[in-house]
Amino acid sequence: MGKTVALLDEQATDTAPPDVVSGTAFQRGIAASLEWLEANSARIDRLNVFPVPDGDTGTNMVLTLRAAVEQVSRLESPTVAEVGQAMARGSLLGARGNSGVILSQILRGMSEGLAKVAQCGPSEFARGIEQASRAADESVTNPVEGTILTVARDAAKAAVANAKTNLEDLGTSVVEAARTSVQRTPEQLAVLKEAGVVDAGGQGLLVIYEGLLRNLRGLPPPEILTEDRGLETFSEFAVAHGADEHGYCTEFVILGTEMDPDAVREKMGEYGGSLLVVGDPTLIRVHMHTETPGEALTAAMTYGPLDAVKAENMDMQQAESFATAASEAATAKVARVPVVATATGEGLTQVFESLGATVVAGGASMNPSAGDILEAVEGLDGDWAVVLPNNKNIVMAARQAAEQSGKDVRVVGTRTVPEGLAALVAFNATAEADVNERMMQTAAGDITTLEITQAVRDATIGGLSIKQGDYLGLQDDDLATTGKDPNALVKGLLEGLADDEPELATIYYGSQVASETVEQLTDDLEASFPDLELEVISGGQELYDYVISVE
Repeated sequence: MGKTVALLDEQATDTAPPDVVSGTAFQRGIAASLEWLEANSARIDRLNVFPVPDGDTGTNMVLTLRAAVEQVSRLESPTVAEVGQAMARGSLLGARGNSGVILSQILRGMSEGLAKVAQCGPSEFARGIEQASRAADESVTNPVEGTILTVARDAAKAAVANAKTNLEDLGTSVVEAARTSVQRTPEQLAVLKEAGVVDAGGQGLLVIYEGLLRNLRGLPPPEILTEDRGLETFSEFAVAHGADEHGYCTEFVILGTEMDPDAVREKMGEYGGSLLVVGDPTLIRVHMHTETPGEALTAAMTYGPLDAVKAENMDMQQAESFATAASEAATAKVARVPVVATATGEGLTQVFESLGATVVAGGASMNPSAGDILEAVEGLDGDWAVVLPNNKNIVMAARQAAEQSGKDVRVVGTRTVPEGLAALVAFNATAEADVNERMMQTAAGDITTLEITQAVRDATIGGLSIKQGDYLGLQDDDLATTGKDPNALVKGLLEGLADDEPELATIYYGSQVASETVEQLTDDLEASFPDLELEVISGGQELYDYVISVE
């Protein structure tokens, strides 16, 4: 669950914080709250399970607050009230998602509480936070405890209780109340407890208040928000709820002249749930979850022209979020081994990490430095390590890192990624460095590597004439063939290995290869080599269409 460093953890500043905040200071404070929210948005996304586990609460709150800050930044020497008005208008126009719309109402309420205020003291600011909570509650048709609404309410109670103190006490009390409220959310909302997380929207509001109030007190942001969500718990939650259906998250703005938000809310309620309808007679923002977004949009058009229309498939969002959780859970269970490997491409990196290695980004066009490799080696537990360069141009840097390390570092001179993977599979956690070095070197030598890449210029290599754009077929890092069709080159290279009777070919396809091309290659190879077992994995590498391990 999320946590932040308490305001009270800071050393006292030499200069006492002001108890009267100008409009310009408030302007800076709102910008600081956005900066702090942006720093933590990815972690907040990872908490998101309510109302839909789509993983975008932090992102939506950032987009909403960013729109508010952009509006506020246009002001010159503003009053507090003017900052509040601009903040409210900008957030309404830029609100994204359920959490963003509620945040826009929190900012609108704060603006109303600070109306006609040129400078803001503790009592005025407390009134703004209290009104922020009230506006948020009023915006939600069916409020649920254990959400951002609860956190806003608890923060408001603390603000009111400390309205007659000073900005130091007010800021500390509001943030601590919000933090305590966030930590209680799993006890108030069963779905959060089941997933092993706190409420994402509530955590986002805590971060916003913390960034704002710390800035007003002259303090920098604390350490980055940490998140210790139980991956195993969330993975179990994902399995249990993988078949849940949610429809489409539908959002739009209605532009008009004499609209009635209550009438719009009643009409939109016929088409779905999680309904939020906020605004005024000239501009109304609608957020809803519906199975029929087209019908809802058609009905909304009777009130006026639509703008900022968005309809996202929440089932697909949930599936993506759950897939990420499953990958994280699987990675968390992997026993780390004292092996550093270089790799490029998300898929190839995940394969090495799934086998326990620490990966340094690097490959054909991005060779890591000796320092990069040394840093990874020094970060491993134990007094010895193995380095797998996986590229002939990285071997020397790996050996330099080994010489500079205080550990016993063995460099297994793997020239290709498949050699590195074979070596890593041969690693034995119960054996000593000498034994592992020997076993891994032998395993790497038993692999044949095939690679397909594209020529960037005309050349003649080994008697082969190459034109820019031609595909090159490499076997064990040596040029073997050229041609116009990468799939044909793969087939030809495998035919050249037929006498060795290979049993398994693992194909890692690159980021630029279309899925249809990969499917065609698989079909062709299965027809041509019926006795060859094929594994096809998205490697994600950029320069090589295919990297193939043959055993």
